[in-house]
Amino acid sequence: MFTSAFASTSVEFGLGSGFIFYGSKTLKNTIRSFDESSQVIICANADYGITLAPQVILSAGVDSVFDARWKGSNHIYLWDYAAEVGFDFYPGLAGLLCSVDYCLGRRTDFVDLGTDEDVTSTKWGNGFAFGLAYDFGHGRLGFAPQVGAAWRHMPRGSSSDNIIQIKLKIRLD
Repeated sequence: MFTSAFASTSVEFGLGSGFIFYGSKTLKNTIRSFDESSQVIICANADYGITLAPQVILSAGVDSVFDARWKGSNHIYLWDYAAEVGFDFYPGLAGLLCSVDYCLGRRTDFVDLGTDEDVTSTKWGNGFAFGLAYDFGHGRLGFAPQVGAAWRHMPRGSSSDNIIQIKLKIRLD
């Protein structure tokens, strides 16, 4: 019985968008001059899960958010990336899925403001993520879509970023 609990694994891939609340005052001032209509935020993730019990999954994966802003020839690209490990659990309400993850990540900023080009990275930060999703294939094996939202809090030195994501995920068992 012990080995059969660990025999079930799954892989998930997700793609979506969201919003980022940057904590750094310097970064906030830099992006303030960019129009929000000239902005694209794309988030993607991949997770590997091991079923510990029918309602509990140990998961590990990567999460990435790309925030692109431009105004004429000026542009700023902010790439946030993190490794995550945590638990997904089904509280018993149909396909409702809750997740809690520990995150280790950083952000790399690519800035070109005409006369000033710069590539900088933040310090590595430890954070957490909370998610809520609906798994349309809960209880079945194979291909299953999920729709969900997550909040990731990433402290980085003297500031913290808060990332809210809405994703469509695909689970493969």
